[in-house]
Amino acid sequence: MKRRSNSKKWLIGIGVIALSVTAIAMTQLSSNVVYFYTPDEAQAKAAGISSQTIKVGGMVVPGSVAWKAENLDLGFTITDLKGHDIQVKHKGTPPDMFKEGQGVVVEGIITADGHSMTSRKLMVKHSEEYKKPGDHAGNVNKELLEKSIFKDQSGTTP
Repeated sequence: MKRRSNSKKWLIGIGVIALSVTAIAMTQLSSNVVYFYTPDEAQAKAAGISSQTIKVGGMVVPGSVAWKAENLDLGFTITDLKGHDIQVKHKGTPPDMFKEGQGVVVEGIITADGHSMTSRKLMVKHSEEYKKPGDHAGNVNKELLEKSIFKDQSGTTP
């Protein structure tokens, strides 16, 4: 009988420890998660997420970039190309590849109305195409062009 009560105590003790470790891990994980939204989703949920750090991805609207180098102030608008725009204010130098018409992910805090955002971090999408040093953009593989679906009716490529 004594042996059975000892094994129950060990089982209960291990269960309590496992639950404690799980609860601590979940609490820490949830405080470090940063959710990704499109401008449409961010605006729809802005009232509920305005106190959280989020990531919003979209395109930089051409003509919207305002850069003040002396203050390191950057302002621009991102869009999902479906009419949902968010004004972004960023303090610091933008990434080298940042430009108008480029895809960007902004990490920061959105206002409760969902129309503006203060950025902590900017991440720019870049091309997945690798070109070795000395490779020129004008060189095109002719065999690939011959197989191209972009041929016009006469059989020539544009």
